[in-house]
Amino acid sequence: MADHSNIEARKLSIIEYLADLQDEGILQQIENLLKPRNDFWDELSDTEKSIILKGIKSLDDGKSIPFSKLIERYKK
Repeated sequence: MADHSNIEARKLSIIEYLADLQDEGILQQIENLLKPRNDFWDELSDTEKSIILKGIKSLDDGKSIPFSKLIERYKK
């Protein structure tokens, strides 16, 4: 287990790094890590949700084809 003073030193080091950081891309990545992520389902339209649920029901009902057959169908 890491000792408390080592953790505090690491946090201070990160804060110092962030204070000098000018790279927008890295800042965005850090924000993405720190912010809670939204569930993608909540961002889908009702139509998209309906299509996905219909596909899941088809799979649950045993209506599926092997991936290799799907690829063959679209290679033509």
